[in-house]
Amino acid sequence: MVRRASPLGNRPARVSEGEHSRGAALEVHRRDALVARGDRRSEEEEKEVKAVEETIRSDAPATRVVVVEDDQASADVLQRRLQANGMVVSVAHDGRRGIELVEELLPDLVLLDVMLPDTDGYDVCLRIKSNSTTAPIPVIFLSARGEVVDKVRGLSCGAADYITKPFQAAELLARIDAVLGQARNPRVPRLARSAERAAGERRVARVAIVDGALRAHVEQLLATRFDLAEDSDMPDVVVLEGNASVPADAPEDVAVVRVTAGRGSDDRAELVPVDAQLPRIVDLTVRERGLDHDLQAAAEALIVLAAAIASHDRPTTGHTERVAARAVQIGRALGLDESTRMTIRLGALLRDVGHARLPGSLLAKSGELGPDERAMLERHPVLGEEILAGFKRLSGLLPIVRHHHERLDGTGYPDGLRAEQIPLEVRIVTVADRFEALLADRPDRPAVSESEAVRILQGAVARGELDAAVVAALATQVRAYGGN
Repeated sequence: MVRRASPLGNRPARVSEGEHSRGAALEVHRRDALVARGDRRSEEEEKEVKAVEETIRSDAPATRVVVVEDDQASADVLQRRLQANGMVVSVAHDGRRGIELVEELLPDLVLLDVMLPDTDGYDVCLRIKSNSTTAPIPVIFLSARGEVVDKVRGLSCGAADYITKPFQAAELLARIDAVLGQARNPRVPRLARSAERAAGERRVARVAIVDGALRAHVEQLLATRFDLAEDSDMPDVVVLEGNASVPADAPEDVAVVRVTAGRGSDDRAELVPVDAQLPRIVDLTVRERGLDHDLQAAAEALIVLAAAIASHDRPTTGHTERVAARAVQIGRALGLDESTRMTIRLGALLRDVGHARLPGSLLAKSGELGPDERAMLERHPVLGEEILAGFKRLSGLLPIVRHHHERLDGTGYPDGLRAEQIPLEVRIVTVADRFEALLADRPDRPAVSESEAVRILQGAVARGELDAAVVAALATQVRAYGGN
């Protein structure tokens, strides 16, 4: 057993080496109480823990985990348990230090508590997901807050999973294994690239529903929202319900949605490929279905998924998710309530859904657009509003979708709104979009730092292009986290 310097000061972090050391550690930790509980394990639980531990322990190389947990005792138990399974663990006891560790270490996984002394875990998760370098790192929430709204909020921030305390050690290890296995699956990137290519070439949304109660709901809505290519050899989206499965020889250029109808927090929606932005749309909406077990809501989620896949912006993959995360942070800095921030996030994710009704050749064109092409492209906010207008649960998103290209000076489209005529939610998304665009490399210019991006946006405020209060809130948020 060797000791290495802890990132939190003088308290050492123990890193196990060798099967003998691991075995000894396992025997000690098997006598620990369940994580976040004081119970003794039953013989059955003991066997389950051992089985999961063997599965994770056999994986190589060592998994790097950052634990963000303010309670010292809980953090120690987690650290011992994970190290006993060959993981390298670093611990932070507040949100700011947690973000620093994630950015410094680029771990394989983040385990994140919701209640932290300086902020909450939702803000930390949004910060991780708004940074293009750390965005791919999966985050699992660990929290005593187990209401559906808490889980929905956590997943909408981009988390891969949400585990409610108290939990059994075997459950934690199994769900870590599932999340890491999904992130490391070599087939996922190929599926994502193939799906992007397919979506870029097609205007028509092709969806196949494999049996189950959702079939009638989805088919009825699809018939009114999209042109269905019934003669297609293979759809863009395959919807699976229950235990249905895709044939092993199915092409890889297909997105797959699995919907398991259950009760409460057991409702699951799984999307393969695991894209940076689409799973949260599906996961969130289908999990909301658990509030009233409404199949119509699940069907609506699948329609949104199909439209979002068709409008996927290939050259700027991940930009939409980063804009949504940044917009939520600005909304929090402005003191907006949780419901409004949720609306802002979903509206930012779906603002370009109208692209689904535009020719793929137009969206893929890299040169200057002609007058007719420009006029067609500028119809996408109206088309997006039409796509979502029939969905009662999404009505709050319509102003963002319709007006996200309006400008304070009245030169935007489609309605030429000016200043306060533009909803605050839209002004927030506009600032977030401009900011995140500046942070990314583009063919015509290199990326700039966060501090420089803020200065550029402040110049736009002086020219009357952006909302002063929104940019000021962004600047405050960037300074609070030590923007580079």
